Amino acid sequence: MKSNFTYIVLFLSLLLCVNCAEKDKKTAKPTTDIEAEKQAKSKDSIKDAATIEEIENIKSKIVHHYICYKNDDKTSMQLSIAFNDEGNALFVKYKGQKGTIPLKNVKEDYEEGGAYPTITQFYHEMYEGKKNGVYELTHSGNWDYATYTSEKDGEQFKFTIDHETTVVAGEYRKTPCF
Repeated sequence: MKSNFTYIVLFLSLLLCVNCAEKDKKTAKPTTDIEAEKQAKSKDSIKDAATIEEIENIKSKIVHHYICYKNDDKTSMQLSIAFNDEGNALFVKYKGQKGTIPLKNVKEDYEEGGAYPTITQFYHEMYEGKKNGVYELTHSGNWDYATYTSEKDGEQFKFTIDHETTVVAGEYRKTPCF
């Protein structure tokens, strides 16, 4: 009786192994199919990477916040600068001006020391495709400064953040200054 039970268990085990082997043969993909699938996934990931780069490029041009500045010497002269979410300036607009003027980032300096690090960014003001002047934007703590130097005559205009119009609910404003 015991030997019959042993034979039955062995027979069922053998049958189970044979069935599993048959199932693996049916579901296994030929090597060429697996390689083709890997290539297709690779092409998709390259396409996705290009899409991600495109999205990042578009995202870098979207306004995240604005900083409003007043001229240090002539407070009626006001400046608004739009920034993306990475803190890079996109364009400037002066109060009373209809359009905006695009900026091109050319350099950034980072300096440790003092109570807060100082970040200074340099931008070319681009007017009709040509460099019209240079903006030097400085950020340290909760202070922001802008210095504009005209390409034409070298004249400089210095601006300081206007906290009253820039800070809304504890953050930089999300809407244009004017």
